[in-house]
Amino acid sequence: MGLKIKWSDDRVREATTALVLIARDRLRRGLTADLIAASLADYRNDPAGFRKSQTTWAATTDVKSLTNPQHAAQYKKLLSRVDDLVRKMTQGKRQFSSLAELDNFLVFTLGNAR
Repeated sequence: MGLKIKWSDDRVREATTALVLIARDRLRRGLTADLIAASLADYRNDPAGFRKSQTTWAATTDVKSLTNPQHAAQYKKLLSRVDDLVRKMTQGKRQFSSLAELDNFLVFTLGNAR
């Protein structure tokens, strides 16, 4: 039987939390190109490093580190879109057959969040 990742799985919330936190860091450094895919790739390259930080969803709302107003607005929009997407996945009881499928779904549905 194949891998099933349900909407309520910790891996879904961990991936979305990592996505927005890494995206915030990339925006802070001015790296805006392909933000969603690059952030997920960074996370998948070192998921253990992210887990060690034990960061929660509540920590994602801080935009003080983003000094560029455009980046701050882009980050707030991304945060809102991710939150809406997680809510829709929960309501629709969305499942994924692999982590790659989850990542592709996030990249496709969130796009560039501009």
